[in-house]
Amino acid sequence: MLKVYLIQLDSAKGDKTENIARAKRIILEKKPTEGSLVLLPEMFATGYVPANLSEAAEDFSTCKSGETAHMLSEVATATGCTIMGAGISRAREANSCDQFLNHVSIYNPRSAQEFCGYDKMNLFFPEKDSFRPGVEVNLFKLQDWTVASFICYDLRFPEIFRKATQKGANLITIQAAWPAKRRTHWETLLKARAIENQVYIAAVNAVSESPDTQVPLAGTSLIISPNGDILAEGPAQSEAVISAELDLEAERHYRKSFPVLDGIVPPEFL
Repeated sequence: MLKVYLIQLDSAKGDKTENIARAKRIILEKKPTEGSLVLLPEMFATGYVPANLSEAAEDFSTCKSGETAHMLSEVATATGCTIMGAGISRAREANSCDQFLNHVSIYNPRSAQEFCGYDKMNLFFPEKDSFRPGVEVNLFKLQDWTVASFICYDLRFPEIFRKATQKGANLITIQAAWPAKRRTHWETLLKARAIENQVYIAAVNAVSESPDTQVPLAGTSLIISPNGDILAEGPAQSEAVISAELDLEAERHYRKSFPVLDGIVPPEFL
């Protein structure tokens, strides 16, 4: 069993120090079970695509390389959990100083180094001028689980989810800043990705509590079973922490009894 926590936040755009402090406080007050996986939304520390990308960007490689990285490492050690943050890093090529990556940074307990990372492969329209797309699907091991991570707009590209599943993923995470006006798309696509790949989906979204927000975000963070059942759901207009326990043996049994991924469905199931 693996317990997963989704931290649904309303991030103040450009106020990194406050956002980081609030995220830390919420996680520590929740006291997640040791050994759990904890997810924060896309660009949780800065809000989605802040005005000054150069100031917002960080090096996530070590716990001392940036303010956000330090918090992720600190909270991972304090809770005994694996923490998945999401932020902005600089493109690593020498000639790309003015381009950025929409990045997931993963920290394990008692580690000073980033355990694993992922760069968003499919950029949304506001990102295309300044961000460089990632180039590969990354998986990491957590206990007996194989986890793949994606970010927001990636959800609209089913081929990368299938690639992750073919590489062995049995849990796929999504960290997002998905708008409220397309909430139906969010819910429908998440269920589809779970059903067609027979994987658990853990999808954390940012939220906009103020009705005056220019582009309100949808909240509605979801944890979904391999057959499309909603195991936990966040509210649409307020911050929240939701969680669920994932059963790897149940997923294996479901895949064996209904072998869609093999492309063969026994006649008794038709």
